[in-house]
Amino acid sequence: MRTLLAILLFFGLAHAERPLLVATLPPYAALARAVLGEKWEVRSLVPPGANPHVYAPRPSDLKAVQKARLIVQNGLGLDDWLVEKLVVPSGAKAPVVVAAESAKGLVLPLPNGKPDPHVWTDPRAMSRFVRDLARAAGALDAEGAEGYLEHARALKAELLGFLEEGKAKVAAAPHRAFVAYKNPFTYVTARFGLEHAFLIGKTPSAEPTARELVEARRVLSRLGLRAIVAPYPLRREAERVAKNLGVRAVYLDLLNEQNPDYLATWRANLKALLSSLK
Repeated sequence: MRTLLAILLFFGLAHAERPLLVATLPPYAALARAVLGEKWEVRSLVPPGANPHVYAPRPSDLKAVQKARLIVQNGLGLDDWLVEKLVVPSGAKAPVVVAAESAKGLVLPLPNGKPDPHVWTDPRAMSRFVRDLARAAGALDAEGAEGYLEHARALKAELLGFLEEGKAKVAAAPHRAFVAYKNPFTYVTARFGLEHAFLIGKTPSAEPTARELVEARRVLSRLGLRAIVAPYPLRREAERVAKNLGVRAVYLDLLNEQNPDYLATWRANLKALLSSLK
């Protein structure tokens, strides 16, 4: 019995001593787990499905950031609260990997002309991010450095392969245009060769106007589309709007709410997208 307890204690301590990576968003935590494997503990501050734009950090987040060996931030103003409310107050010294810096040259504009901060929805940008993450982790753990780079190279190949597969499937679909609800899906549109026909609800916090609904109905009819595309967290309101328009709604899980695996989530998203193009 004492031997068993000693073994359990040993493994418990070994697990507790793993270096901690803290990411602001679930997709970055998912990618970090794929790159770092079991050697690191990985946490996301924002829970799956929560809105990172308005997230209010908790006291436990402050402790996690203070303890972290490596921190991942999106950047482009989306999660500035990380530095303002957690890194500075905690005195954290961990390096911060900013995903938007990995995406330089790939960042696209929103309809209002500002940079779209949702770079994690771009598999091409994420193929660069995982490389930079592996390098940052390797700088802290020389013994594991080559393993991290190996994982990142394999994941990059998967991400780019998935992107090419998606583009080919979209190209073969009956339609390429789609109508979106409260999210322009900037990177999804560009990377998969889609055409953004119309955006319902240009102001995310406001209800769609009667004029928008009339125009959406006209565009759907003209293009022969039978679905609108919406973010998964907005599924209840999108369902009401779709019913009003006489079509169905399909949902993209942008924040790993349904699946903790990044690629599995995006394979499901691609399937949903293709169903909206029939």
